[in-house]
Amino acid sequence: MLGVYNGDPAGAHCTGNPQICDDNGLDFRIDSPPLVMAEASYKYDQDGRLPGTINVGGSNQFGTLHEQPLGSGVTVATTPNSVPINTDWAVYGIVDQLVWRVPNSKDAKGIGVFGRLIGGPTEQNLIDFYADGGVTFSGMIPHRADDTLAVGFAYTGISNDLHGLDLGSGLSSARTFEALLEICYTAQLRTGWTLQPDFQYVWQPGGGVPEPSGKGIVPNAAVWGLRTTINF
Repeated sequence: MLGVYNGDPAGAHCTGNPQICDDNGLDFRIDSPPLVMAEASYKYDQDGRLPGTINVGGSNQFGTLHEQPLGSGVTVATTPNSVPINTDWAVYGIVDQLVWRVPNSKDAKGIGVFGRLIGGPTEQNLIDFYADGGVTFSGMIPHRADDTLAVGFAYTGISNDLHGLDLGSGLSSARTFEALLEICYTAQLRTGWTLQPDFQYVWQPGGGVPEPSGKGIVPNAAVWGLRTTINF
């Protein structure tokens, strides 16, 4: 699979927030260096007892980029004296594997595990490392064969350059990482209609950003949600 995109939708003339420069999202420019994404997928044992999938991919942003002085706020700006860097890239790998199958199940119900790793250079990216993984349970409850329980964990690593910039800016804390635990249960109420309660717990939201008061960092957060989906 291959995708080629405009690597700078807002254009070189934009010196502020790209969402403001192209606020209607209709500036379909095609004269900027491209962003290319590619992925290869290998599926095995699809008709067997324990099917699995491996995906390997990456992206490359062509053109001349600059180190981004992100500081402690939410703005991103390129300064004339920042160091030019040729291209930006990232690579990733994904594994999805059924490790135990419900006896006689026709659509691969059972226990599955998944994992993903993503990495990129620290100079150009706010996040230079990301990893997640988890386990899913489907078809495990009698008479609820279409329900699924999933437990996942994610880790987001803040780039070393940004961490060093925070330290040099005299902030009360320097961003390091954000972590997430998620538990969700998807119940099929009717064919095509599901209800999914969801719980998430976030360690160091924003990577460990300072409180607005300047005292300590934003505390860990617990999030409860409920989602319903109807397919017709």
